[in-house]
Amino acid sequence: MDLLNWDFFRKTYDKLAENSRLYLFVIVALVIVILSQQWMIFTMKTKTTLVPPYLDKAVNIGYATASAGYYESWGLYVAELVGNLTPGDATYVANSLGKLFDANDFAIVKGKVLATAAAERGDQANFFFQAKRTIWQAANKTVFVYGLLSQINNLGQTVSKVHYTFSMAVHIEGGRPVLDNFNAYQGEPHTIKWLMAHEKDEGVK
Repeated sequence: MDLLNWDFFRKTYDKLAENSRLYLFVIVALVIVILSQQWMIFTMKTKTTLVPPYLDKAVNIGYATASAGYYESWGLYVAELVGNLTPGDATYVANSLGKLFDANDFAIVKGKVLATAAAERGDQANFFFQAKRTIWQAANKTVFVYGLLSQINNLGQTVSKVHYTFSMAVHIEGGRPVLDNFNAYQGEPHTIKWLMAHEKDEGVK
């Protein structure tokens, strides 16, 4: 009687070797998949998806770019802060804007905010801004927020109401918004199209 069944042993060995090769293939495939996912995450442009102020939909923001709605929302946020300024919240508004504007431009914006608050205090009136339209001008990365700016006295009466525009440049640095070139003026947004039309009218004259 053959106590050692060589044929059975050979078949079992061959089966184990085949299973080992299969396991090795699976492990290599898993390593490739994991490394590919890590590379995609590392090189992925989009950092996160969030809902900025005054928007009811998600927008994408990357390390250097974002969707138009994201830029417009920050422009609207700043316009609402500055346009509805009261003497009592001027310092808070100025400090809040300091988190968005670059250092050089923030000094200018802060000066305008505090000067406006001082004028309101002298006139005993507050401003109320009602936004009507936002425009994102990708050519020069500028947001325009157009609406009505009202001046209301301490009796709640509207002293004046004018069409008004807030504009500012917005770009993305390291996944966060940075604003500069802040401007505020009476009238329609001075977009590239608006400037070209007025230059043409000036040429005709």
